[in-house]
Amino acid sequence: MQEPAALGRITDALLAVHDPRISNDSRRQAQEFLDTTKAETDAPYWGYCLANVDQLRPDQVRHFGLSLLEHSIKQNYSSSYDNPRKLAIRTWICELASKIRTSDPHFIKEKLAGLWVEVAKRAWGPGPDEWVDMDENLVRLWNLNPATRQLSLAIFRTLFEDVFMLDDPIAGKRANILSAQCIEILTEESVLINAYDSRSKDVTVLRCGSEGWLVRWSRLLGECLNRGVQDAETESFAVRALQCLKTCLLWVLPSAIRGADLLARISEALNVPNIKVKTLATDCLHVLFTRSFPNDADFNSVIGVVFLSPGIATLAGVYQSIQLDLDEFDESSYVLLKKLAEMIVGLGDYLTLAPDSKSRLPAEIDFEGYLQLVLATTRHESLIVSGLSLQFWCTVLRTEHLANRPEVSALLPGLFELAADRIIRYETVEQRTTTKRFLEIDFDSVPETHLFLGNYRRFIDDIARLIVCRIPIDTLMWLDGRLDKFFSSWHGWHSRIPSAQVQKDPFFVVAYAQFSIVDSALRGISRWKQWYQEPNKEEMVQNLNPIIERFCERMISMDVTDPVLLRKQVQTLVQFAPLMKHVQGTMFKVLEKVINACMFEYPEDATDEDREIIRDLRNNCDTELNRLAYLMPESLMNIYDQLEEIIQQIISTGRLSDHEVVSFYSFLLVVSQRSNSPNKAECFAKIVDPILRSWEDEVTVKGLLDLEWFMGRVGIGEIADYFRSRSVNAETDLLSAQMDDAGRALKENLKNRWSALFPIRATRIFIQYTIEKLDHSSQDYLDLLALWKPRVQPILPHILHLISQIQAYHNPHNWTALPPEVQSFVKASCAERFWHVGISLQSRDEFVEENVKAAQTLRDFADSLGHMLRYTREYAFLTIGSITQLEQTMYEIPEVGVTLWRAVAGEAKGISLHAWKHLVALVVRPAVRNCPIEFRERFIPEFLNVALPYLDMMLLENWDSLTRRGLTGKTEENEELSEEMMEEYLLRQLTTVVDRFLIDLIGPVGVSADKKLQPKSRTDMRTIVLTNPELLRHFLTICTHIFTVKDTRCSYSCALMIRQILQYVLNQNDEIDDFLCDVIIPSCFRLLADPYFSDVAGEASYILTIIYTVLRGKYDRPFRTILRILPSVSTSDIVLLERELAAVKTLRQQRGVMLEFLTVFNAVCEGPEGEVARRIARVRRDKERQEKWTISKKKAEQEAAVDNVLDSGDLVDLFNQ
Repeated sequence: MQEPAALGRITDALLAVHDPRISNDSRRQAQEFLDTTKAETDAPYWGYCLANVDQLRPDQVRHFGLSLLEHSIKQNYSSSYDNPRKLAIRTWICELASKIRTSDPHFIKEKLAGLWVEVAKRAWGPGPDEWVDMDENLVRLWNLNPATRQLSLAIFRTLFEDVFMLDDPIAGKRANILSAQCIEILTEESVLINAYDSRSKDVTVLRCGSEGWLVRWSRLLGECLNRGVQDAETESFAVRALQCLKTCLLWVLPSAIRGADLLARISEALNVPNIKVKTLATDCLHVLFTRSFPNDADFNSVIGVVFLSPGIATLAGVYQSIQLDLDEFDESSYVLLKKLAEMIVGLGDYLTLAPDSKSRLPAEIDFEGYLQLVLATTRHESLIVSGLSLQFWCTVLRTEHLANRPEVSALLPGLFELAADRIIRYETVEQRTTTKRFLEIDFDSVPETHLFLGNYRRFIDDIARLIVCRIPIDTLMWLDGRLDKFFSSWHGWHSRIPSAQVQKDPFFVVAYAQFSIVDSALRGISRWKQWYQEPNKEEMVQNLNPIIERFCERMISMDVTDPVLLRKQVQTLVQFAPLMKHVQGTMFKVLEKVINACMFEYPEDATDEDREIIRDLRNNCDTELNRLAYLMPESLMNIYDQLEEIIQQIISTGRLSDHEVVSFYSFLLVVSQRSNSPNKAECFAKIVDPILRSWEDEVTVKGLLDLEWFMGRVGIGEIADYFRSRSVNAETDLLSAQMDDAGRALKENLKNRWSALFPIRATRIFIQYTIEKLDHSSQDYLDLLALWKPRVQPILPHILHLISQIQAYHNPHNWTALPPEVQSFVKASCAERFWHVGISLQSRDEFVEENVKAAQTLRDFADSLGHMLRYTREYAFLTIGSITQLEQTMYEIPEVGVTLWRAVAGEAKGISLHAWKHLVALVVRPAVRNCPIEFRERFIPEFLNVALPYLDMMLLENWDSLTRRGLTGKTEENEELSEEMMEEYLLRQLTTVVDRFLIDLIGPVGVSADKKLQPKSRTDMRTIVLTNPELLRHFLTICTHIFTVKDTRCSYSCALMIRQILQYVLNQNDEIDDFLCDVIIPSCFRLLADPYFSDVAGEASYILTIIYTVLRGKYDRPFRTILRILPSVSTSDIVLLERELAAVKTLRQQRGVMLEFLTVFNAVCEGPEGEVARRIARVRRDKERQEKWTISKKKAEQEAAVDNVLDSGDLVDLFNQ
């Protein structure tokens, strides 16, 4: 096309695309024409003409012109343009930049800045065909007019982001060159002369003048601040200058920062009355305060100055000046407050360094002023702001040279009081206090809020515990007075009235917190007794003991009747046990209190909610009873006979459920086995053998092999007879059929039978409680192993048969012989009902209410039976997990791996996603993780060669099904959509559990993980997986499939695993190498083609590059794989790619070469692979440029570590062969 005609057609097509009156067909044709225009030879020139401001074209036309230039740069600049064309493009860009106007829209300016940087990344350098005078061009823009000066700032910001901050493949190819050149033009020449003995002429030739850009920006910022940042232009310049500084302060020479007086300039910006400027100044200071400094002079000129009294006073003044009004809330001021608080707290890292660290603060710092400033942030009513400093206080309290300083000691009482006030469970507070209103602002969902509050409370608990560890007597005395004052007040008494309404009262929440802080304090005392080794320790213990005893007596005497508060009181009382083993009388009172709480009565008029609260109390107190057994077994063994008698009397009353009976027996069992009693074996047999004998009942042994018997045992026949008496058929809605007296009697009878049907819970609890936290080399453990092994091995087949029958019950293929009405009932009993915030259509209260109503209908038979079966199955899983902790007990059984998998997954058709999650978490992971070293070589391949393919198939089928439904475009009803969302949620949970299991097999993932640093057992496991070809193939297969599912976290984790093991598996086995070429390389292409996987694309590109560069030296399979995926790529194209790969020296640069090669071939095939270039060509700048708060050097360090590892092998010089 001729130039005028082409420009006219392009303009008309653009106007048509943006005209809402144009038909869809016409708009589509216009868009197709515009897409084909980009491939025209003259497209860059047309782009220049369209973007030229002299032609007075609409902004969308100018933007498209810049897009044409961008396309030509990315696709052709490095690969096919000769020097004259390259020079022409650079000239056009410089001319367009010089003509930018203040009135031009922001997107035009950003697009033009991006074009400049795209050329700079490829061509800026000292070579004869490179952009030697770029700095001169930028200086010219700087001096031309305000609009071009702002554009120059945007260019620098974009350039620094791409070179130093983003994972940009093009900049990565020339990272060393570009970074050196950036430092050269940024720094004043006199500073460089002092810093370096000599400088390369290839770099010095690029600079224009001796001043350097840092000085220019500092002077500009100073001018803006002197003018008060009152008008829009001044604000714009100040903002852009600070944005540039933010991108370079991490890596520029510290002496250049001093020379440009940047600390003073940025600090001055903190005091201007402009939120944008103050926020960016805070960002800049945070970057400056978290960077490294090579020597004391540089360190003290920045960090040391800030810690002096004037610096601390400046920060305190800025912090105190930010006042928030929640009724007229200013979001930008709140953002500034959070950033400022994080920056202030971040400075504390320098305090916690070792005294002999090279980053040593001067002696005259205002330590007290800084601590007071941090404490002010901790006191803030926004828990987000407050939470920023909690880790700091924990670190200070754990660091001896800080915690012992008088400035810290003076703060401890106030900090402890604050911890006591903030340990509240804020999620239960219903009043819209200031703190609650801040939480509503900070979080969008209830789960996020609860997660944050749980973490916040754990830190507060840790702070309280550590303070008590430092000043035990003072804190206990203070707490004693606080507790007495609260519970003797009207509000404290009011909190102890048993009423569901009271539990929502704010004073009830405070009362609960009183017990929580006491709990923290007691753990602090326990820690102090272990940690404190000074000569006066015995004297302090003598002073502490009466206080602790008095404290305990006061706690015991509190007549708490509310079940929720009583549960917390009991938990707190048990914490006294490690401290008061010598005061047996008092501790026996605690034991009595716990036992009485275990039997807390159900009032006759109790509501279902009240009964659930009391049931929770009794269950928790059962746990606390067993904790007492762990904490003071010797004292309890002295009264073992009396305890045994009392417990038998309690059991004989019939007031305990079967579960509670098991807890009381486990208490006696733990006491007898954790003490030094001479008759341990006798006590063990007396408690355990009656339970285990029921497994070997002849009827049960035979029956567990037959599904029909199993169904009859759980009551299917009786329920069927009752349903027939009620004329229930397959079409009956069980939820609408009310329960009659006969049904209630049958249900009660069945529940009593179910509770004692199989002794699985008792078996698991007895095993787990006896061996819990015992060192496997200890005599106590070995004695227990000798008792358990001969008892467990005979019953293990029956436990596996029980699991197998429950799985068979859930398999619809096994129902075909049942009558239709029974099939309908069994199906209903297998239904799982979940509630999840944000997914379920009902509220939680509605969900609970529906289930309460269902308990009065015939559906309760299905619900109760289903719950019992799932509960039994889960406990059976837990039992297997406990058995795996008994060393060789399970693993020495021949072919136990295949037997175990057949039992738990042989009837896979009926296993739900939720059940699969429990199966993997509770059986598969423990079975592998706990396998003794001497059995791993046999068990691991035997088990995993069956399990991994099945897990892979199951995940693949479910993800494929979910993806197909997601792509059908059908309009679902709300209820159906909610069910699908729940299914997706469960599938993601299951995938996460499987992903963690895969990590178990090869050790912690991370690109810099070193095999030598792995624990021995993990190394052995990894060796087994990576050296067994069949097992490795199964591992890689499931890993690759998870790598490609649309779950970013799991995909990224599997990408790290694949990348981590490549160095161990490449070139080791022909079959594995073929798999890497034929499966993993195409998978990498699919990920790079899909914008969904933007967070995984970096790892995928590394995997692709490593596999190609290593295996290409072995054979041409990688070569042919890429030809198959990108059919329009020629052999000569790949030969050129390989030459460039061989020419660079690091993995990161090789990756940049590979990605640049892929960007050139972006429309060469159909399917996802054809989208590779469009995926890679986006640097994700829009996403990455969002305000980043913490700039971390971790990624760069990881890349350097990988380069060091791979440079030692044959990756880099592969093609020199």
